[in-house]
Amino acid sequence: MRIAIFSDTFFPQINGVTTTVYQSAKSLTKLGHEVMIFTVAPDAAKYIDPDIKNLAIVSLPSVPALIYPSLRFTLPLGFSLNKLRKFKPDIIHSHTPLSVGWEAVMCSKFFKIPLVGTHHTFYDDYLKHIKLDYKWGKKFSWKSTVGYYNRCNLVLSPTQSLADALKEQGLKKPVVILQNSIDTNLFRPATEAGAKEQLKHQYGIFGASLIFEGRLSYEKSIDQVIKAFALMLKKMSELKLMLVGDGPERKNLEKLAEKLKIKDSVIFTGLLPYGEKIVEAYQASDIYITASKSENMPVAILEAMGCGLPIIAVKERGLAELVKENINGFFAKTDDPSDIAQKTLDLLNKPELLKKFSEASRVLARQYSHEQIAVTLEDLYKKLLKLI
Repeated sequence: MRIAIFSDTFFPQINGVTTTVYQSAKSLTKLGHEVMIFTVAPDAAKYIDPDIKNLAIVSLPSVPALIYPSLRFTLPLGFSLNKLRKFKPDIIHSHTPLSVGWEAVMCSKFFKIPLVGTHHTFYDDYLKHIKLDYKWGKKFSWKSTVGYYNRCNLVLSPTQSLADALKEQGLKKPVVILQNSIDTNLFRPATEAGAKEQLKHQYGIFGASLIFEGRLSYEKSIDQVIKAFALMLKKMSELKLMLVGDGPERKNLEKLAEKLKIKDSVIFTGLLPYGEKIVEAYQASDIYITASKSENMPVAILEAMGCGLPIIAVKERGLAELVKENINGFFAKTDDPSDIAQKTLDLLNKPELLKKFSEASRVLARQYSHEQIAVTLEDLYKKLLKLI
């Protein structure tokens, strides 16, 4: 098959959607398909592996989004038509209901090609970034999102919770669950003798350590993690917390760590490149911790599970489907640093249980391998083409 993928989000942005789009495209090429990605990221092609066969990247004309500087927008005026006419795709797959997504809708109608749409995010949790965090703003967000996906032939969602929300808000088109995926060969536990301790020492860690990886932004509730960590330090003074990533809340989080007098125990690494560097950060840690209430199916947690990390999380939205309580982690009460701290300490103080949860995380992660998810996606494409 020839597959055209449309996404507002792509490299150099580093986030779960970027990773999902790129890795999905790579996996489809390995199955023998030709893939062309349309995005608004300037010079996007320079960020991909040039040795990948049958994968092309097209950067559409775009401008920065003034309301959210890290995003770019295009006008759906058919900038992709000539490329698509030559490529002759069998399927168009959109990963966004924003500007590039509407370009996909237009191309689908123009060429009469089936349109698949993947929805990745609970957008109402992000409206504060664009100063629309009001009841009417959330209503408008859902109405426009559902209006977009009702123009698709098939809708994909990484979690049942997001699929249910779409249907509750008026989605009429068929929706199927297709989980995000990870490279289970890359994201793996440190197995060589002494490797974990050596990695810990590289980060200045000489005992147990926790990790959060992701965008340092208000919707991630990282302040709750830092407050919980301050409570943990009172009982486990050598404990370290590693925050991997960057974002608009970083300065505020650094100030919070200083205010709580724990800044020497919190490691802000900044952004780490996808690959061995980020794997090493996971391998140097003992537990992945998050207090976020906005997650759908975070790739970061899948990656942490691949590296054999137990998970401490809150039972909200997609996390309730991803983490298996008392099997590979614990759920703490939402917005309750004291309970987050207690659940984490309970696990750290039980080495055998920590090991059991670690092994379970690795086993669970294998079902989200790129190869397995790509085969499922391929099958969904084939079934859709038979119906159209």
